Amino acid sequence: MAGRRVELQFARRRPYVARMIWKTLTSHRWQAARERASAGSSSRAVVAAVLLATASAAMAGTSHPLSGTRWTATEGAQPGLPRPAAATQTIRLLGEVHDNVEHHKLRAVGLDRATGAVVFEQLRTDQQQAIDAFMAQPKESRTLDAFFKAVGWEKSGWSKYDYKPLFQAVLDAGLPIYAGDPPRDLIRKAAKEGAAAIPADEQKRLGLDVPLDPSLHEASLTEIEASHCGMMPKAAFGGMAFAQRFRDATLADVALKALEQHGAVTVFAGNGHVRGDRGVPWYIRHRAPKVGSPTTLLVEVEDSKNEADAYVPRGPDGKPATDTIIFTPRAEREDPCKAFRNAAPAPAPSTAPPGSPVTKN
Repeated sequence: MAGRRVELQFARRRPYVARMIWKTLTSHRWQAARERASAGSSSRAVVAAVLLATASAAMAGTSHPLSGTRWTATEGAQPGLPRPAAATQTIRLLGEVHDNVEHHKLRAVGLDRATGAVVFEQLRTDQQQAIDAFMAQPKESRTLDAFFKAVGWEKSGWSKYDYKPLFQAVLDAGLPIYAGDPPRDLIRKAAKEGAAAIPADEQKRLGLDVPLDPSLHEASLTEIEASHCGMMPKAAFGGMAFAQRFRDATLADVALKALEQHGAVTVFAGNGHVRGDRGVPWYIRHRAPKVGSPTTLLVEVEDSKNEADAYVPRGPDGKPATDTIIFTPRAEREDPCKAFRNAAPAPAPSTAPPGSPVTKN
């Protein structure tokens, strides 16, 4: 019955998916899948698998041929979505485009105690005390509204995006929650002052004393330049590139601490943080080479761009910067560069709270 409640709860959120789920649940294939499930498989795991299959079918119903499919570094383009999996002594990183609610719904599927702890880019480390106090309350008091109130979600800069499905799934599963982003004032200071903003001993502890390969640093500057719509030269973004490194290093630091306590960790962050060549995994490899850090990017499809390989981010060496890509429909949004183009004079580098649809990090 617990599995059926999960199914119906998910179904109510998406009428179209609801019809597909009900059709699946009443099909012979669903019955056969339940019979084939091993004796050790939980009802939740079976439900997760069928919901992923349903979500894949729903997305495949869109006009783009890649929607609802995946790409992996070992197998290339594949139909359907990967099943959620957790492994001990592994930090799994799941990316997103912040304003695409379908990304948050997809990542909410299949979360359970085997997931371990979860680390959120959307929560700051100076909020951890409030998070711990919230999690210490009785389960019936740990509602989504109460959580958002505890962390001051409405004033965080993230409330303009719909993270409710993901946070609700985490709370329902009772997963330990860790805040992964530095305090806002430290990010601003790092963007303004660069490495001088962080004490030398803290830089060494985080791995920031080791410079990125020059080609990776240049690629980071190019990405930041593009995120500001080409309105400013690369030379203006050195501080912001360091601030990005600081955020990546902090996410890695929190994830490694959570791993010591819980044995498995999932990090939820923007695709820019999740990429393996210069994002969070770079710092995990530097500090804990034996810890696995598989990455999955959730990528929006584009019209007239139908080959999976065309979406694969690559480092300067040409190697894929992720292990897996999940292709999803594109969220409807206004041109994020419109404000930059209309600005006169050209805007200064952004010091707004992370989560801008321009940066997508």
